[in-house]
Amino acid sequence: MWKKRKIFTLIINVSVVFLFLSQSLCAGSLHFIAYGDTRCEINTMEKPQVKHNAIAKVIREMSPDFILFTGDMVYYNEFGKFLEVINKNFFTGEALPVYPVIGNHELIFGERVDKLIKAIRKNMDLLNIPQEHAVFTTSINSDIRSLQNIYYMEVDSVDETELKKRSRHVLIKEFKEKLPPPYSAYMEDVLKNSTEGQSWYSFIKEINGLEIKYIALNSSLPGDDEQFRWFIDELRQFNGPKIVFEHYPPYSTGFHGCNDLLRKDSKASRFRDRYTKVYNDPFNDILLIICGHEHNYQRIYRIGKAGRIQLPVYIISGGGGAEIAGPCDCDVTQIPFDDFVSSGITTAYNFVDISVDYTDDGTLVLNCKVLGLRCDVSEGLPTDDIFEKQFVKDRLELIDNFTLNWQEKCR
Repeated sequence: MWKKRKIFTLIINVSVVFLFLSQSLCAGSLHFIAYGDTRCEINTMEKPQVKHNAIAKVIREMSPDFILFTGDMVYYNEFGKFLEVINKNFFTGEALPVYPVIGNHELIFGERVDKLIKAIRKNMDLLNIPQEHAVFTTSINSDIRSLQNIYYMEVDSVDETELKKRSRHVLIKEFKEKLPPPYSAYMEDVLKNSTEGQSWYSFIKEINGLEIKYIALNSSLPGDDEQFRWFIDELRQFNGPKIVFEHYPPYSTGFHGCNDLLRKDSKASRFRDRYTKVYNDPFNDILLIICGHEHNYQRIYRIGKAGRIQLPVYIISGGGGAEIAGPCDCDVTQIPFDDFVSSGITTAYNFVDISVDYTDDGTLVLNCKVLGLRCDVSEGLPTDDIFEKQFVKDRLELIDNFTLNWQEKCR
């Protein structure tokens, strides 16, 4: 009896020590994942987000503490398809918080846009019918291009006041209120002090007594003074390290870099011109700016005199299931880069896996890995069935791997 009691006591003591060590390890690190652009294309937008579901399944297996979502949940208004995926993978059992920003596709709405999308899809269906005359195909393609031009003009014509209302509606009505009730408290918390027109927010995560602030911005509102003043106040009120996430990338050599950032009047350019001056000021302690919009992976950074990567670093991760894209044909040297350089474009479905540690000497270390599936766009993209078999945790490629260090400055 005495031996059994001694063995039982030993087991209990070992279990307590193991539990204590496990809690200490968990308290000493922070793990999050960033990804975005999960939408389908115009001709498949009502279909389930199969590619996104395969990616979300792998993300769940990585056991992060939370997720930053960089926008474009949907192509148009099929938010239920996005929610099916995240509810299935992130909100069953122990909740995995998803913090979203508003992308440009969340802001496509209205009866006229609805009619244009239907007309474009009707013409696309005609192209799938075998035709004997090439003239007919040429005519249909011409009609599609004309309708698309009208569609883009219609979308771009919506003023910021309406976009601001729509953004708030999407964040509250299409996302927060559609989460399973037991799991929506985290969004309630980050939005509890927000205004009726606010679609931006912040939250804080702690690691070994050090607080890190995460700031979600709406990049579709470059001229909104309320958001900009709020952002400046967030920086002033918090002296620690910060991570910003938004949809439009301020720097890019991809399709949108060529088509938007070369135009001074575009939303992306106006947002860049207003916000990057703040981002790039070392006094503000911004470590990362994580974006989507481009359907590929890019890292944009500066190299210091000692050959080290300087802060902040810009990451584009828009490979969450949308049709990925490679480089665009333009003179990228004309795109304003403010002395930053690009690692180049990687055409891959991907997500960013970031582990954060705070060392005894007061150094915050971010170990950043980008995992995914590279694709040769010229050879065609994988079907949903093939993708499900290929995008598996043990088969993913390491697309990028880098480390960032931050130490508190003397104020």
